[in-house]
Amino acid sequence: MRKPFATAYDAIKKLLKSIFGKKEEAAETAEIEEGAEESAGAESESKGETEEAEPAKPEKSEKAKEIENVLQNIAEEEGIEEEKVSKGEQAEQKKYEEEVKKRAQRAAKREAEDKKKEAAEAAAEKSGNVKTVVDPVTGEEVAVGALPKEAIYLKKYMRIPTTSDDIAVAINSIIKHTDMPKNIVILGRNGFGTVKVGEDFARSFYELGLVKSDKIAKTKAKQLNKMSLDSLTKLKGGCLIIENAGLVSFNKLVEVIKDSGPENNDYVVILTGEIDSLANFFEDNADIVDSFIYLIDIHKIKERGMMHLARGYVKEKGYKADKSVYDKMKNNLKSMEEGNIDRFIGFIDEVIARCDKREASSGKGDKEIKPSDV
Repeated sequence: MRKPFATAYDAIKKLLKSIFGKKEEAAETAEIEEGAEESAGAESESKGETEEAEPAKPEKSEKAKEIENVLQNIAEEEGIEEEKVSKGEQAEQKKYEEEVKKRAQRAAKREAEDKKKEAAEAAAEKSGNVKTVVDPVTGEEVAVGALPKEAIYLKKYMRIPTTSDDIAVAINSIIKHTDMPKNIVILGRNGFGTVKVGEDFARSFYELGLVKSDKIAKTKAKQLNKMSLDSLTKLKGGCLIIENAGLVSFNKLVEVIKDSGPENNDYVVILTGEIDSLANFFEDNADIVDSFIYLIDIHKIKERGMMHLARGYVKEKGYKADKSVYDKMKNNLKSMEEGNIDRFIGFIDEVIARCDKREASSGKGDKEIKPSDV
C-alpha cells in the first residue's frame, strides 16, 4: 500500500518535469546529434557480434541529475520506497482473477439453467401436464407434490418461483427416504442472510416428526472451527445451523457429520451461505457431498418474492394487514440488500411488536397491523 505522501511526491515529480523537461530534452538531443556520425560507423562494424546489446544511453544533464537528487532526498525524508510486487502478491492476484473467472462461468451456467427451467415450467403450465422434477436420492422423474400441511413455517416460501419447488422436493424426499441424511444446504447470494430459512426448516422438521427435539443451535463457521463439539451433546435430536458455511474447515465439518449421526447425537446439519463460497467448498471437498443431498436455492429472490414472503409471514404469525401496509413495507425494502431475508423478517418482527404495543395501550387485541406500525 502506498504511503499518504507518495501521491504528493508523484505530483512534485510531474511538476519539476514540466518545468525542466523541455530544456533537458533539448540538451540531450544536441549531445546525441554530436556523436551520431561516430556511433553510426561503430554500430555498423559491430552489428553482427552485438545484435542483442542495447545502444548506450546518453548521459543525464547536470540539471536532470539535480532534479533526481532533490526527488531522492524527498523520498528518503518521507520514507517512501520504490513499489515492488512480490511473487506472493502476484500469486494472490492470479488466484483472485481465477476466482472471478470461475464465478462468472458459474453465474452464466446458472442463468442458462434457470432460463431452461423457466421455459419448461411455462410449457408444463400451458399444457396442463403434471409438473415433474428429479428426485435428489433416486434421480427419477417424480411429481413435485404438495408441501405437507405440518410444514407450516415453510408455506410462506411457496409462492417464490424455483425456491418453492426445491423446498417441496426436499421435504417430500426426506419423508420418503428416511434412511438417507436429512442435511440441507441453503444457497444465497452475497449479502444475503438466510439463517431464518434454516430456522424454518428446523421447526418444520420437528412438526413433521423428522427430528426428535425442537432444539436449534446456530453458529458461524469461524466460531465452529475453533470450538469443541462437546457442547453439542445438549442438541441431541435437534438441528444445527451453520452460518457462512463456505468458511468452515473440512476437518471440522467431517467431525460435525460424524457427531450428528444417528448412533451419536442424531441431529440435522443445515448449511447457509453465499452460493459461490459453498460451491467452492464442495468442489474442494468432494468426500462430504453425499452427506448433503438437498439444495435450496434462494439466490434469485427479488422484490416480488420478498413481498410474497412478507404476506406469508404476517399470516403465519396470525396478523392481518391491508395493501397500504405492504406498500410501506415495499418502500422499506429499498434500504436493504436485495433478497436479505434475515433482515427483512427482522424488520417485520419489529412492525409486529409496534402493533402489539399500540393495541395493548388501547385495550384491543385485533392483531391488525396499521401503516403507522411500519
